[in-house]
Parts: sequence; structure tokens; C-alpha cells
Amino acid sequence: MTEEHFFEPNAAYIHIPFCVSKCIYCDFNSYPGMESLHDRYVRALITEIEQTAAGRHRPLDSVYIGGGTPTVLSTSYLCDILTSLKPISKNAEITLEANPGTVDKSKFVQLYDAEFNRLSIGVQSLDDDYLSILGRAHNVEQAVEAYMAARNAGFDNISIDLIFALPGQSINHWKNTLDAALQLEPEHISLYELTVEEGTRLADLCAQGDVSLPDEDLQIEMYELAIARLKSAGFEHYEVSNFARPGFKCRHNQVYWRNEPYYGFGAGATSYVSGDRAIRFRDPKHYIDEMESGGGAIESAEHLTGRRYLAETLIQGLRMLDGIDLHKLTAKTCTDISNDFAKEIADLQSRGLVEYFDSHLRVTHSGLLLLNDVSETLLP
Repeated sequence: MTEEHFFEPNAAYIHIPFCVSKCIYCDFNSYPGMESLHDRYVRALITEIEQTAAGRHRPLDSVYIGGGTPTVLSTSYLCDILTSLKPISKNAEITLEANPGTVDKSKFVQLYDAEFNRLSIGVQSLDDDYLSILGRAHNVEQAVEAYMAARNAGFDNISIDLIFALPGQSINHWKNTLDAALQLEPEHISLYELTVEEGTRLADLCAQGDVSLPDEDLQIEMYELAIARLKSAGFEHYEVSNFARPGFKCRHNQVYWRNEPYYGFGAGATSYVSGDRAIRFRDPKHYIDEMESGGGAIESAEHLTGRRYLAETLIQGLRMLDGIDLHKLTAKTCTDISNDFAKEIADLQSRGLVEYFDSHLRVTHSGLLLLNDVSETLLP
């Protein structure tokens, strides 16, 4: 492994674990009804950031504040967090997740003035009935109002999230959703298939027979419709779930997909620094208590080297439609990955799931639809 594997990160993820209400599908580290912890949490978070900053020299090129719903925090708290992350490069991508119902034009203006320059808005659906089914805390009118308020505040890099394969959803309904989303003219769209995660309210409803999701054939039809519709509208499908207009690919997420180092701060956040993957305490109060007592926030850590690192680099990289530049990866790792994983790659090729293109290894269209199979084949 070359020393590039241990470069100082220039990307940081900050987790805000608070939200207005818990959606039925959500298994993220998020908690409603914890307003009383906001101040202590922000102070603990800034302490953790400053402890790392003491030994940091490289300016951050991307910052991503996610959750939860970061915009349940006051603007002053969000600005304090951003200030604590300096140095930040002049042209950095600074993303904030925002949910409709927790923002207005005044808040967006303040955030824009504070140098946040990219928003990821959790629209999820443009149908009030489905927003209610999902347990979202906003309606369609609020979603559109939030988007327009952000635009009017000056934001020119806005991403929206949409979920498909909803209970009882038809292909025509999904087409209408995509068309309505395109009318907003966002720079970036992230599409996620509704999945049943253990421990969620959705899992309980499905187990009880109260909710059923579209079958696999319809899920695939919806996904392929989205790919065709968004490409025809000028979006590049650059990662399995992500579409961007030219020049608006999410810089931060590409750090993950390239398996590059990054900082992680906050309850439940993961960092990947000097080959060490570290996970912080998930429970916000536990995280706060540990930081206030000087004990540190790390709950568990592991060092990634050798075949495990290479496998994860392959798995993450194959999420991108361009795939992995094997020449660059060989130079970076001093390892011929196409030789080390020759058996696994040959297996995937024989099944029509991956292909070589110039110096790149990438998934085929079939591989894109069966990405879990690709990942399982490459796991050590």
C-alpha cells in the first residue's frame, strides 16, 4: 500500500442526529423530540472538530452536514459548526441537508451568506398521500416552497431526493413524479428505492401484511424509466442512485465511492483516516457525555489494509458508472487488482455484470441492476 492511502483527508462529514419525526422507513441515526440536547450537542461536536483541527493542515475541499435533519438546528448553531471546520478551501463544496418544514427564505439567506453553497432537500415524493404514508413531516406545497425559497436565496446548486417503489405505486405515478421534479429544474437528483430495513415501522407493517411493495419487475421498470427520463432531460447518470447536470456531480460523495480518506464528526458518524475506520457512539446523549468527560467519541475502530481495502475500493468504485481506472488504482496501491481479483472478475464477466473499457472496470447495465450480487462476489 502506498502512502497515498494515508493522506490527510480534505473532506468532512458532520452528523446531526435530530429530526422532527421518524419516517416509517428510516433506519438512520436520528431522533425526534431531543430539542433540549441541541446546545450541548453542538458544543460537544465543535469540541470533537477542534480536537482534530489541532493536528490538521490541509484545507477541506468538501463539507457535508447530514442527518437526521440538520435544519432543525438554529442558523447560528449551523454557522458555528461550519466556522469550527476551518480551514476550508475557497472553492469548497459545502453541502447542507434540509427538510421542508424546517426552513424558509430567511433561514436560507442566512445560510447562503454563511457560505453554504449546496443543498440536498429531502423532497422524497410530490404526492401528499405518499408523503403521509411515509411519515414525512411536510406536504407537497411545503416541499415546493422550500425549494423555491432556496433558489430565491441564491442557491444555484440544489439536489433533491426522491423515493420510488412505494406501496401501491404505479409506473404512471412514478413518471408523473419524475416530470414534476424536473419542472423544478434542480442541478442534481438522488433516487432511492424504498427498502424494508429491520427495526423500522415499515418492516412491522410489511410483516403484518398491512403494506406491500411493488414486485421486483416493477421496481426495475421504475428504475429504468427514471434513467431514461433523466438522461433525456440532460442529466448524467454517474452513480447507481445519482444524476447530475454537467458540472454538478456531488464532490463529497465521490470521496466515499473512491474509498478516499475523510473525517467524520458527531453521533454515529464514521471517519476513515490513515487507513483506520472509526465509528462514534450513536446515542446523542452518550456521545455528549463522552465528549464532555474528555473520554472521546470513538466506540469502535478497525484498520483496513490488504485485500479488505482493495475489495472495498472495488465495491465502492463500481457504484460509479465510469467504474474504476485500474491503471490509477495500481499506481496508488502498488497492486495489480485485475490480477489479484482475476477469479472474481472473470466470474462477474461470465455473468455479464462487469466489463473492461479502456483502462476501466465498470458494471454493465445488468450489473447496475444486480449491484448487490457484484458486491457479494467481491467481498473477501
